[in-house]
Amino acid sequence: MKNIRKNSIKLSLMIVFMIVLLIAGIIAIMNPTKYISFIYRNGLIISVVGVISIIISIVFIYLFGRKLINNNSVFSIDSEGISDKVNVLDYPFINWNDIIKIEECNISNVPHLKVLIRNPKQYINQKESFKKWVLNFNYKKYQTPILLNSTFLKCSFFEFKQSIRQSYEEYKKDKIEQLE
Repeated sequence: MKNIRKNSIKLSLMIVFMIVLLIAGIIAIMNPTKYISFIYRNGLIISVVGVISIIISIVFIYLFGRKLINNNSVFSIDSEGISDKVNVLDYPFINWNDIIKIEECNISNVPHLKVLIRNPKQYINQKESFKKWVLNFNYKKYQTPILLNSTFLKCSFFEFKQSIRQSYEEYKKDKIEQLE
């Protein structure tokens, strides 16, 4: 079993960024006419953007804060599969049996591992509301609901990728040996 710890500094920086966004949203709501410019000519638009930024920042402060204070937030790789408890989406446990293929891809210049699975709807249906919507979006756009990255982990993407691929290859090798 291999555990990759969360990067508390990156999580803290995300929380600080979300607090700044929250403050900006509050300021925008308090006096929207003060921020009218040639781009935003209407105070109502500024108010709506302020409300949206407040809602988004509160949700993400809560989500990142939970991950930061939770000591069980680790990325685990073992003989059964992958468990990502650092990701904000709280991916369910991914069993090696369910994995068809693991591909590398870039999303907004951030490297990800696209985990193609046999039963994506089962993984999507384990979540509710916003998280379910995001997994559905991932499935429609990337052909899988599960996109793993090392952004909030204490390792490089290369180390992350190597750990997962190596464990997956060992699993496949063991599976073939069991069948023989």
